[in-house]
Amino acid sequence: MKKTATILLFLAILTSCKTVVVNKQTQKIASSALELATIGKTKPNLQINTFEINAIPQLNKKIRVTAMVLPFNRAAFKAYIKAANLQGKRNVVKYVDSLSNKPMYVALKITDNVTLLEELNGGHNVTIFNYLKTVPNANMISEISMVFDASILSEIDQAEELYLSNVKYKKYDLELYRNGSLHNTIELTKGITFAYKLSSFCWGENGRHQPILVDIIDEHLNCNNNTQNSFQKVIKKKQSIKF
Repeated sequence: MKKTATILLFLAILTSCKTVVVNKQTQKIASSALELATIGKTKPNLQINTFEINAIPQLNKKIRVTAMVLPFNRAAFKAYIKAANLQGKRNVVKYVDSLSNKPMYVALKITDNVTLLEELNGGHNVTIFNYLKTVPNANMISEISMVFDASILSEIDQAEELYLSNVKYKKYDLELYRNGSLHNTIELTKGITFAYKLSSFCWGENGRHQPILVDIIDEHLNCNNNTQNSFQKVIKKKQSIKF
């Protein structure tokens, strides 16, 4: 009994060192510079989460994103410092726990999964589509927590609409809109990503009974009864129905 309790305590401590709570959601501490909508695999490591990016989708359409500008607390700041050190980035945040005026960061989340799925199923992303067909445990970064200069954070906070755009080759920007017009474009590489959340893919069939990506869900959830977590399972289901 004591041995089991010790193991559980060790696992809890280990997990807490690799994650941080952002807006009541658990995110993983980033050991490298990561961006929204990129796809890859988690590499097992006892000390830190390592996400290896293997695919950067081409986005012909803008993808809607939501942003929440949040104040640092002690746990988030500790996660940021750890991530910055792992990435070899200079600390640009001054945090004093006893002061009421805390520095801020931004949590970005992809909200338009319908358009993103349309992009991933499109012919311009056939290479990535084929990659996902053969790597069923691949994940996509659907949420990130980032540090920017105070002036950029202020602009993000005041924006009425935000979109992930892909004008430059394999490089994403954040477009800020006010009153229906483009107000500013921010290069995401100017910020420091210190935490992230992953999503996984569900497969199904289109109207012509061809396997396609039909849903994007939290990595810890299961696909529903009408969808499968891999391309191969859709194929097997089709074959069994035909038989």
